Parts: sequence; structure tokens; C-alpha cells
Amino acid sequence: MASGDRLILTKSAPLRLLTLFLFYFTQGFPIGLFFYAVPAWMAANGSSAGATASVVGMAALPWSLKLVSGFLIDRYTFLPMGRRRSWIIGAQALIVVIFLTGAALSPAHSDVFLLSAIAFTANLAINFQDVGIDSLAVDIMAETERAKAGGIMFGAQVLGIAAATALAGVLLQQYGFTVAMAAAAVVPGAVMIYGMCIREREGERRLPWSHGESHPHNLAVKPQAWLPLLKASFKAVFMPLSLVLLPVLLLRAFPAGAHEAFHPILAVSTGGWTLSEYTNVMSTVQLVSGLIALSLGGWGVDALGAQRAAQILVPTAVVLFVAMALAAPYWSQDSVLIGYFFAADVVTILVTVALIPICMRMCSPAVAATQFTIYMAMANFGRPLGASLAAATAGSGNPVMLYWGIAAGYAVIFAVLALVRFPGEDRAFAAAAEVLPQGEGIAPVRD
Repeated sequence: MASGDRLILTKSAPLRLLTLFLFYFTQGFPIGLFFYAVPAWMAANGSSAGATASVVGMAALPWSLKLVSGFLIDRYTFLPMGRRRSWIIGAQALIVVIFLTGAALSPAHSDVFLLSAIAFTANLAINFQDVGIDSLAVDIMAETERAKAGGIMFGAQVLGIAAATALAGVLLQQYGFTVAMAAAAVVPGAVMIYGMCIREREGERRLPWSHGESHPHNLAVKPQAWLPLLKASFKAVFMPLSLVLLPVLLLRAFPAGAHEAFHPILAVSTGGWTLSEYTNVMSTVQLVSGLIALSLGGWGVDALGAQRAAQILVPTAVVLFVAMALAAPYWSQDSVLIGYFFAADVVTILVTVALIPICMRMCSPAVAATQFTIYMAMANFGRPLGASLAAATAGSGNPVMLYWGIAAGYAVIFAVLALVRFPGEDRAFAAAAEVLPQGEGIAPVRD
């Protein structure tokens, strides 16, 4: 194989997994900045729970708008570069520009509007990158790789969050917002260059001006008009099983938004921690949970089955949330805070890893970006709702109710998982089997 043919995703499983790792690692940077480091910086400088919740809520909002980006990525693309890669590279470039713009603007900790605007636009850019890389995974990942891919996706993202939280926590405290944002632009820039070097399928262009052409597979499945795309997408999403899955995904993200909005306040005000102490603990927690997701998450989900793994993890999370609510008199103790931060992060990440293969199996290849991102948009819409729950409970002086609320949400998830059976194989193969009288496989030759 010529050296120019080595970086083709469909020809190399290790390259596919590396690509997922790198782009998901990048996603951790705006998340680490605006869900952890910046709220902690604001709290350390006297901002209220409502102010930090505003920034977290605006950072989370683009993740609930993934339906729009999914439609755009499925409908419009530059096929000579592949179905997804032009969007991925463009979004990666945009996040670098936004970070550098934020560094130039350098808002103060009290400038909630400007911080919220930067948080929103940075996460909007990563939202497009996330939709592109998710739909690329649905397009090119073999069924046997999907549980492992789920572990890599969220493990890498959490490692990126850990790196960004630790880096930004130190830089914000020592040097301020400008230096932290400028430093955070380095990794997305490097991964953007990597994205320019790979190709999805053989014969495609690496860059718009390079030599290459559209692959026949992409020409065959790309929707040519909005109406067929909309019809196929809504037909897939409004299947009964899909409708049952949507509230599960919504409630899954409640703890993330609630924790990100309230935990900086809890650690600084109740625990007496400094900004750097909080960000150092959270980066360590995220590092450990990311490594667990990478090394054990995909393997465990693959061994147990996605739904069975979720049936074990979700009630474990319920017990954990209830225990935190009951432990309110001990929230000032470091051991309680650190233990909960670690356990909650690990369990909720593993729940997500277990749900990802179920979502992938439900997707139709022709509308993979749209359908998968509808699932992920519903999941991520739970994040700002969780932040709103934190503002309504902890922000009004009743933080214990926050943990009872997220425990109730996870109890609903467990009830659905106990009563409903989701597919254990790729839905695209099942759909093919339904239209072939002889079952799955190539139709027999007839005279």
C-alpha cells in the first residue's frame, strides 16, 4: 500500500478508533473550560449560583440544538472530501478562532453576558464537530467496534475535560482569562491538522483543492432533497422504540448539568476549597473516570450487553444520589465531596457508554447524522435542564432537593430499561432482513 493510502478510515480499525479518540479529546476543551474551570473561577471571585448556572446553561444549550446541525450535515456536504470530514475540519477551525477571540476580548468574572456568549459559541462550534464525528462513526464503524467506540468516545472526552480543567484552572488563577483561552486553542488546532491528513474512503480528496472524487457509497446514500431527508428521519425517530428511548436520553444528562452548576459553589462555599483545589480535584476525577471508560467501559458493555450494563449502572447511580442527599450534614468534609465527585462521574460516564451502542443500532445509514444527533440532542437538552434544576433548588437555598430530583430522574430510566427491550443488533441489518422473505443475506438467484 502506498504511503498516501495509509490514512483511510474504512481500511484501518486502529485509525478509526484513533480518530474518534482525538476529536473527542478536543471536545473536552470547551466543556472543561465552560462547565468546570470558568464557573469555578467565577465562584472563587464571588459570583452567585445563578451567575455560574447562566454560563453553564448557555454552554449546554448548543448541545440541545444538535437536530439542526444533524439536518445540515446530512443534507449538505462536499462529497469529494467524504460525507462528514469537511464539516469536522471546518468546526475544528471555528473552535480555534473562538478561543482566540475570547482571549482577545478577555471578559472579567462578573461579565456574565460576555462569558455566556463565548461559552455558547464555543460549544456551538464543537456541537457541529461532535455531530460530524458521531455520524462518521455510525457510517464507518463495524458492529463489533461500537461498544469499544462508545468507551473511547466518552473516555477521550472526559480526558480532554480533565486536561482542560486542570490547565485552565491554573492559568485562570495565575494569569487570567486571556492566557487560559489562548493556551486552550493549541490542541484543537493540532487535531484540525490531523483531520486534514486523513480520508474517509479510498479515492477521496484530503483538501478541496487536492485530487480525488466522490466515493460511490456516498453518492448512493446522500439525500438529494430536504423532503426525503425529513421523511426518512422522522420515520426513524418516531418508531415506538425510538420514542421510548428519547426520555431515557433526556434524563441521563440531568446530573451533568446539575453538578456543573452547583458543585463549584458547594466546593468553594461549603467545602472551603480554592479555585485551583477544585479544578485539580475535578481534573483528577475526570482523568480516572476517562481511563476507566477507555479501558473497562467498552469491554464491560460488550461483555454484558448494552442494555444489561445500563440496568446495573442506573440503579447504582440512584443509590449514589440518594446517599449524597442524606449526607448533607457532612458536605463540608473533603472525603465526602471527593468521594461523591469521583463516584458520580464514573457511574454517569459508564451509563452513557452503555446507551451509545443502543443509539447507534437504531440509526439508518442514509440519515445517520440526523437520527443520531436527534438522540444526542435529547440527551444534551437534559444538561441545561439539570443546570436549571440546580438554580431552582440550590439557588433558592434547598440544595438537598437537587440530589433527590436527579435520583428520581434516574429511577424513571431504570423503569424504562426494565420494561422495554431495545435492539441487540444493528437496526440497518434488521431492516434488510424484514424485506427479504428468506431472511438476512443475499437474495437467491431465480430463473
